[in-house]
Amino acid sequence: MTREEEKQTAFRLLEAGDAPGALRIAEGLMQDGTEPELAVLAATALHRLGRLDEAEAYLRDLARRMPEASYLHSLLGRVLAERGDERATAEFAEAIRLDPGNPGALREYARYLEACGDHRAAADLGRRLVRQSSRHEDRELLVRSLVALCEWDEAAAVVGDGPPGTPSLAAVEALLGAGRARQAAALAAEGYEATKDPAFLRAHLAAWAVFDPEGAADAYAGWAGTDHGIDFDRVLLEKSLGRYGEALGLCTALVAEDPAPIHRLVAAELRVLAGDADGGVQAMEVLALDLLGSLEDLETLGIVLRRFEELLLSVHPAPAALARFVEVVGSNPTTVGLIAIGEAAERQGDLVRARDHFYRAYRTDFLRGGLGYARFLARQGEWRECEKVMLYCAEHATKTADLERVAEVALDAATGMHRLPRLLERLAERLASHRETLSSFGLELASVALLARATDAFEAGRYDRAKECCLVGLDLFPVHAGELRLDDFYALLARCKEEAVLDRPVLGRTRSAAKPTVDTPPPPPPAALSLSPQEARVVEFLREHRTATERELRAVLGTRRVAGLVNRLIRRAGEQGVALVERRGTGDEGEVYAYVGR
Repeated sequence: MTREEEKQTAFRLLEAGDAPGALRIAEGLMQDGTEPELAVLAATALHRLGRLDEAEAYLRDLARRMPEASYLHSLLGRVLAERGDERATAEFAEAIRLDPGNPGALREYARYLEACGDHRAAADLGRRLVRQSSRHEDRELLVRSLVALCEWDEAAAVVGDGPPGTPSLAAVEALLGAGRARQAAALAAEGYEATKDPAFLRAHLAAWAVFDPEGAADAYAGWAGTDHGIDFDRVLLEKSLGRYGEALGLCTALVAEDPAPIHRLVAAELRVLAGDADGGVQAMEVLALDLLGSLEDLETLGIVLRRFEELLLSVHPAPAALARFVEVVGSNPTTVGLIAIGEAAERQGDLVRARDHFYRAYRTDFLRGGLGYARFLARQGEWRECEKVMLYCAEHATKTADLERVAEVALDAATGMHRLPRLLERLAERLASHRETLSSFGLELASVALLARATDAFEAGRYDRAKECCLVGLDLFPVHAGELRLDDFYALLARCKEEAVLDRPVLGRTRSAAKPTVDTPPPPPPAALSLSPQEARVVEFLREHRTATERELRAVLGTRRVAGLVNRLIRRAGEQGVALVERRGTGDEGEVYAYVGR
């Protein structure tokens, strides 16, 4: 078999799902050369086999040698996304920058954004895909994103403009949200007939309940016991109709079969509504203790604790209710529980107790607890301490999503923290430094912070600084923002030019006193990579000999685990923009590595 035939065999094996066989042939062929297509084949096979570190090392090496190859960045984005690495955002974006007209890259990025919950950016890409493609999956992605954004009318319009096809749950939800309940019910019924998926039946009954609640209640009874979701929807419908006794009986039976927290929460509330206040409070107390012990769903825990406090207040005088709440929730102190006690105490005017619990939450979890403590300090007007706490949160938030959470609290006008100058400046710098991985919401937060800095600089007469902040904010401005508008920047830029005695250019100039907001540090030298002793020996050996085989490095290190060690080294160096070691194919003595550093 010729070399070309072997390559074709490897590609056919990969297409047929035989990743190990394809990888084996590719590695065998690479010992005589390093054709890019073989390296891509090997990386793809490694990705499918779940060997993500090795796949990333291959792809970073290829991307360094072929920086204009869009498909390499797209594949690298998939590898990083599967590993939960936020740098996938930058790789997908780079793939589209290199090939804006590639629908595959757009589709890949849109799916990734949807999975990350960045529905605003996913919807923008979805609109672009629908304009240039007639694929059903693109239209569905756009509808799902618009539904998540509660853009009901646009979502319903996309559904109406599409060709006839299999109904989708997103389409049903879009029609229901747009107020077209009868049409949504009909579409859901059509979907159920075609697929027999209980989710369509549930959607059909929910839409029916909007325009004919009594008729829907009878229909629900006919489907009792077929699906827990349908049974729970029936409970909620009976509750909305004021039939609390019947709803409680149904919910009690449902809890016996499926004791999910949301089922138990509604059952406890129904006890109170049905006249058994003490029983409802007791059931809620048991639920709160169970959730505090497991900590599996912090969002539900927060809802349960707030409702528990309200039920206690409906049964007991305020001091007794607070004492019982503190006794129960404080029996298993968690960050969410400490914050809940702090908020309950603050609502009842016990600021000493509130401060103590908010501070303990901060000491337990600097991010979640710190944001709760900072909000409390802001409500009390303690701005100096509030700024210190928020600066600590901003400085130590390493993940982009966590930094966005800090910025959201800081820039919320209701908290008043946007008037804290040091916090505002540091947030703008931190957000700009994460610009490659910010969501569309994070980009808007960065733009808001920069506009606020520009406004402060303008009011202080620092017109050049105001212009610079405006221009950087415009650069970060997302395609579809929420409240912020481009005109906000244009108006301030115009005022800067009108007021400045000497309107000097600010782009491209160097600063002696401070770095520009968007400066990025140069790539670190190899020494800055904090090499382990084994990695340092590999680098030193390769620096001296220029190339080495896997077998030679095994002898140098005294271990067979060379491939994984070098792959991690290549990946870490690539992450920091350092060209240090690259793979040169496979030979009789294993992988061949070359030193490419300076």
